[in-house]
Amino acid sequence: MTRFMLGATVAAVVGLAPTASFAQAPLASAVLYEVNESLRFLKVTPKSRHPRSLPPADAVEISRRLANASLLGKEVHPLRENDLFKEGAFMQADANSNVNLNTGHGPLTGKFFVLTDTDPTRESLDTLLVTDSGPVKGDLDLSTAMQGYAAMSGRWGTRDKAHNGTFQGLFLIPFQIPNDTRYYYADLGLDGPGTLCGSAAGVCPLDDDEFALGIPLTKALLLFSE
Repeated sequence: MTRFMLGATVAAVVGLAPTASFAQAPLASAVLYEVNESLRFLKVTPKSRHPRSLPPADAVEISRRLANASLLGKEVHPLRENDLFKEGAFMQADANSNVNLNTGHGPLTGKFFVLTDTDPTRESLDTLLVTDSGPVKGDLDLSTAMQGYAAMSGRWGTRDKAHNGTFQGLFLIPFQIPNDTRYYYADLGLDGPGTLCGSAAGVCPLDDDEFALGIPLTKALLLFSE
């Protein structure tokens, strides 16, 4: 377990380090859960009968992971005052990814929706009203999935073009520890290792509401900048 977490921690530090392309002011953070995902796997085989005549990259059979996912969350936190992301808002996202399994990377596209609860006196999805929406486009890195997380980054905007910027995030993938029936997330937050729950063991047990139909949910941590 120590070896597992060390690898995840080092990689997370590198993956979340600010870069020039993301030198924007943080606008809001959000926590979403993957409530649905459907997968397909595609193999692209060269059509030529003489693969030796092709460039090396074209002569290799490439496998791709195609996924459609739906995410929902009720933890939206504005990091500075704005008219888009409000405290207590909900967020929904529908995303498609096409990942090359040889590299672990692939494009991520989709749409996000900001929602407000029109009747907070009762817990129900039929009271969520869309207040804004927009497209997202970026890169998904599944090369670290076996370490309990995957990184993503890209650009976002609103449909009226009033807001746009960049986003960074992590998918935290539930896993089990040998001889333990519980599920855990790696203790990785948007601020780096140890910032999800601050556990000395480097892992965070899932809360009761982080399951759907008894299935542990992949948790997405997002940071929107503008």
